[in-house]
Amino acid sequence: MFSIVFPIFMVIFIGYVFGRFRSFPIGSDKLLNDYVLYISLPALLFIAVANADPVELLQWEFVFATLGGIAVAYLLGVILGSLRQFSHTQSSLVGMAACYGTTGYMGVPIAVSVFGEQAAVPAAIATILHNIPVIMTVIITHDIAAKASQDNGSLLDSLVGAVKTTFLNPLTLAVIAGGAVSFLSLAIPPMIQSFTTFLAGASGPTALFALGLGLAKLESKDSTSLRNIAFLSPIIITKVLVQPSVTFAIGYFIFGLTLDNIWFIVAVLMSAQPIGAGVYVFANKYNFFKDEVAVSITISLIITVMSLSFLLEYLKT
Repeated sequence: MFSIVFPIFMVIFIGYVFGRFRSFPIGSDKLLNDYVLYISLPALLFIAVANADPVELLQWEFVFATLGGIAVAYLLGVILGSLRQFSHTQSSLVGMAACYGTTGYMGVPIAVSVFGEQAAVPAAIATILHNIPVIMTVIITHDIAAKASQDNGSLLDSLVGAVKTTFLNPLTLAVIAGGAVSFLSLAIPPMIQSFTTFLAGASGPTALFALGLGLAKLESKDSTSLRNIAFLSPIIITKVLVQPSVTFAIGYFIFGLTLDNIWFIVAVLMSAQPIGAGVYVFANKYNFFKDEVAVSITISLIITVMSLSFLLEYLKT
């Protein structure tokens, strides 16, 4: 199974090496990321969901198993932050690091590469489930704290802002649009089908290369002390081991899902992804935990080279 995972991680590695040693115009890496985020990956998610049978989209066991794993990992992260005497808002970023993975840029390409097109729809839905609740929680937590200290605004303003941020995400819009086409039984014109499929074909390699390119830009030298590594280790373990274990336990023991169910397989696989670069975006936005997140992303990515290999070997049996 390592032979399947190896090419995937090699694309990330090539992107990382290219970003570290190749000089290119400022902003060109962002252009590539924007292409993946706004064009190629949404095309993949849209066409996968739009072509699905509406009945296939109503997988409540999958939803609860996925959200259960996210909730447990997030709470463990918040507790770890609290033990370091971080504030509630600061601990929310630790919680995000403990549960927010590279589901879009890495999870979707891996799922489709290993399990074929049947994995595209559950991977698309999982991407949204891993994005919306976590991002909204972090935004609302910080907005409430800011408004409390400034004594202005309202909880409703914070909620509206969080909803706009998450639901205007192109990946979210693509899944919603695809779901609308599926549930309304709308026929996709052959030219649109062909065009979208053509765009979607570039999403996997380009997303993985862009992920490596983004990792090359992260600065983490100031947070590689043994003390920080000791603190970050439980966060990383929570993300790459505890979260998929909880997701598996909920699906298998509570809902009776088995490994011949592609939705269950994808739920576990997506929960086992390394810490997502999106956490660094929020850490940078709120000016806290930036270097620690950069270290965590790098270490978790290295760990998942092996952990995902073993997991895929198990899931494929």
